[in-house]
Amino acid sequence: MSGSATVHEPAALSLHEARAGYEETTVLHGVSLTVPKGAVVALLGANGAGKSTLLRTAAGLNRVQAGRIELLGEDVSGLPAHRRTGRGLCYIPEGRGIFRNLTVRENLALQAAPRGGPTAVERAVEAFPALSGRLDQTAGTLSGGQQQMLAMSQALLRDPAVVLVDEASLGLAPVIVDEVFAFLEGLAARGVSLLVVDQFAQRVLQIATHAYVLRRGRIGYDGEPGELLRGDLFASYIGA
Repeated sequence: MSGSATVHEPAALSLHEARAGYEETTVLHGVSLTVPKGAVVALLGANGAGKSTLLRTAAGLNRVQAGRIELLGEDVSGLPAHRRTGRGLCYIPEGRGIFRNLTVRENLALQAAPRGGPTAVERAVEAFPALSGRLDQTAGTLSGGQQQMLAMSQALLRDPAVVLVDEASLGLAPVIVDEVFAFLEGLAARGVSLLVVDQFAQRVLQIATHAYVLRRGRIGYDGEPGELLRGDLFASYIGA
């Protein structure tokens, strides 16, 4: 009887024993993490655990000191951020990743380049109707919630395979937080892979298919989101 070897589909994003940090300081100490295709992965941890450093390293903004990073099966450890973007990765940083001196319309045009430009405004306004009457307004004069909507539009306009989201709900009113999470769920429903860091850990866990917890730059938990929502396990890992 003949058989065939199982072919494993590459993950959307994976880190393998990654070490990274800033100048002489190492923040990530051999971190391994996988975001399967079409998955929503929650990345949790206390302040200073290394969550933002991990996202910045995956995005190509921090150099990998050791280990490797793979995007859709390709080793991208040595690639700069813009080339990772070109290969399907979208990074939404903490603190509104927009051009504050440009208009909303100009920001959307830049987000959509080099493809999808003509329909960028329509797609963004459909996702975030609050932007519709502010297309010619300077982005820096928008409310915090509107700025976050504009920043998150790139996750729609660039048609990425993987989106890294760092504290998208930080400082936002509850009604805007609801819109942010609804947008993330919409991306997931379209098959986009997500790695999400957010202060509302329990809300992230409710939409996640897998969860990791960082503790002082190392993985302290790797498992089902539901496990973290039960009993005292959440408080013991997150310190909440």
